[in-house]
Amino acid sequence: MQITVFLLVISAIISIGIYIFSKKLFKSVVVFSVLANLAFLVNIGSRMFVFYHIKFLLYFSSLIWPLINIFLIIKYLKSKKKNEIS
Repeated sequence: MQITVFLLVISAIISIGIYIFSKKLFKSVVVFSVLANLAFLVNIGSRMFVFYHIKFLLYFSSLIWPLINIFLIIKYLKSKKKNEIS
């Protein structure tokens, strides 16, 4: 659990840094979402989800969250292309 919390804090710091330097909220949200999902995926093999009775988070982070990240990345790339054309 401590590793997951540590990785989530690192993800938040990185996304806040991206927001401060780029002033793009959507970009920082996408980065945080991807990094936070990776933080959970790193610990899927551990018994953390069973021990703390949060198996729903295991299923969410392995099945639904990656789909949300793919959607966010596609939306970001489309908005980036639209801004380059304008």
